[in-house]
Amino acid sequence: MIRNSPQSNLPSSEQLVFPAVSLERDAPKQMPTVSGSPAVSAGKILVVDDEMVTRKLLAHHLEIAGYEILTAENGQEALTSMNSNKPDLVLMDISMPVMDGLSTLRMMRQMHGSTDLPIIMMTSSLEEAQVVGCFDAGASDYLAKPIQQASLIARIEAQFKLMRALEALRESEQRYALASQGTRDGIWDWNLDTGEIYLSPRWIAMVGIEDPNWVAHGTSWLELVFHEDRDRVLSDLEAHLCGESSHFETELRMPDHSGGFRWMLCRGLAVRDGDGVPTRIAGSLTDITEGKVADALTRLPNRTLFHDRVERCVEQYKRNGTRRFAVFYIDVNDFKLINDSMGHDVGDEFLIQISARLDSCLRQSEAVLSRLGGDEFGILIEGINKIGEAMKVAERIQERIKAPFSINGREILARVSIGVVVVSQKNASVDEIMRQADTAMYHGKQFSENCISAFEDRMQQESAARLEIASELKDAIRRDELSLAYQPIIDSSTMQTAGFEALIRWHHPVHGNISPNDFIPIAESNGMIVEIGNWVLQQACKQATIWNQKSDREIQISVNVSMRQFSGSDFLEHVQTALAGSGIAASQLKLEVTESLLMQKPDEMIELLERLESMGVTTSIDDFGTGYSSLSYLHQMPLKVLKIDRSFVANLSESKKHQAIVRSIIGLAQNLGLKVIAEGIETSAQAAYLQGLQCDYFQGFLYSKPVEAKDTDEILEKDWSRIQ
Repeated sequence: MIRNSPQSNLPSSEQLVFPAVSLERDAPKQMPTVSGSPAVSAGKILVVDDEMVTRKLLAHHLEIAGYEILTAENGQEALTSMNSNKPDLVLMDISMPVMDGLSTLRMMRQMHGSTDLPIIMMTSSLEEAQVVGCFDAGASDYLAKPIQQASLIARIEAQFKLMRALEALRESEQRYALASQGTRDGIWDWNLDTGEIYLSPRWIAMVGIEDPNWVAHGTSWLELVFHEDRDRVLSDLEAHLCGESSHFETELRMPDHSGGFRWMLCRGLAVRDGDGVPTRIAGSLTDITEGKVADALTRLPNRTLFHDRVERCVEQYKRNGTRRFAVFYIDVNDFKLINDSMGHDVGDEFLIQISARLDSCLRQSEAVLSRLGGDEFGILIEGINKIGEAMKVAERIQERIKAPFSINGREILARVSIGVVVVSQKNASVDEIMRQADTAMYHGKQFSENCISAFEDRMQQESAARLEIASELKDAIRRDELSLAYQPIIDSSTMQTAGFEALIRWHHPVHGNISPNDFIPIAESNGMIVEIGNWVLQQACKQATIWNQKSDREIQISVNVSMRQFSGSDFLEHVQTALAGSGIAASQLKLEVTESLLMQKPDEMIELLERLESMGVTTSIDDFGTGYSSLSYLHQMPLKVLKIDRSFVANLSESKKHQAIVRSIIGLAQNLGLKVIAEGIETSAQAAYLQGLQCDYFQGFLYSKPVEAKDTDEILEKDWSRIQ
């Protein structure tokens, strides 16, 4: 700085221009600031100047402005003070003894960066070289002497505002960095003018990029997008950049580390110039694979992911031709009945338990279990070369599934139908493979609801025929193609006809007689069984009226009731309509239901059976012994009859086990006061054995096959004792 004369210790007027202020220690601490000076926030300022009066004047006015002041008379003292006091800003003269301002500035900058500590230099020289030298050494600003107080305060406040802005920016950047690191999203920022694009480490990790030299530029990142999705992604992007959409949002597939792909949700927002032209777009990349390819209820892979895994196996098989694989299509039988009768919460829990049990059946590490939708599951197992291997897996599944499921204190029994296909054609597509497994499952379901069926080529034609049957069946009632056949039920004590079981028949004008085994499962699956069942009920009751008008004894009619029909809310109404329309007594109608239906929701079934009993209608358990009846409920149900399944009767002569089962069923029924019907009797030996056990009623081909209504008159008058 320019020194004063030796006679004076005060700076000259050229150096400082401040309002007159007393320098005494007892001077007032609070003085009005210069008019128009901005309000400032507190901060710690180190004033460095070798002139005591200058230091005191600067300190005094800065204190009035609200700052805390530290002072030093040379550079060395300033450096020492900085280490212990840590000022927020330094106001320093250039020309000082011991260590001048520029040297001190350079050392301070070694300790603190320009964004950490503002340093304002004071100089009496306005030479360009000196000003440039200040900035080269790291000065934040400079003040030319004489120093105006307003200018001083304004410059200092400007530096503090800058520091606050820089601190806010650092905090924002830290928050952004922490958010980027903590979030599962990848961040991207694309400069549309230069083509430069920033991709966060998370973005790069999400899409499986391992090459450290890979650099994204322009649209190169689109090369990572699954080829089938690129056109749609570009279309969505262009729509936003052209202003047709408020933001960019699209779903796409990108590679993962395993060689497969993951579903991503890509979102962004464009920045536009004054003319509305997009110059930049930034956004996020979110992994939505779990929601996209995982079933929300069971957390298993869904149909989308399952198809992807099967497709990958197809491609591998096409390349080497040796690594075959098997696909299983699994259907949970009667799930709709559980859902409808017990509620969706129970149905959901049932599916969760089913999926867990299916998963426990898979020992192979290369197996994928998927919920394909509703009550259908798929299994893919790699490395299976023979159908026998696949069938063993299917048998293990059925064995595990048949154990009761416990839900809300209630036992639920499940049966599954399984279709199996072992891929052996290199040109097979995913859709074809899934169709084959589905076809095999439905083929087996025609014969049993607890089946395992391996795909054969002939099933494809049969499947097409089933589709045709389903289509034709819709009009079968209207075209009067359905009819009933009647099989007699014999009273073993009198050996006379006690009644008939009504059995549906379909005579198609082109295909001829179509077996109930072919069309009943189709009617069950598409819901037509309810309409058909109600038609059977009406027709059978009308025929019973004709018999009872001709006979001197009461002839009963037995009608099979489907699960869907029996659990319908209007079932009782249909029964009342059939009785009223035919005129027969309710006691002459016997409804046959399967025991598995009764056990699904026994409390409600008991209530329904009681209402039927109050009407006078008899109810019978059909196919008894094949389900899982609970004896604790069986004795509570107002049943009249048990019908022994034909499978036990067929092996009576050869199987001691079946003899014991039949003997137990008849003994149980007698103890409960129930009548017993044995169906499927074909030999005199079977009839004689059942007669010895005091079975109440006989039914089977030994006596008569089902006949048309016109042929029942002779059967009504027949003495069946001669048959035995």
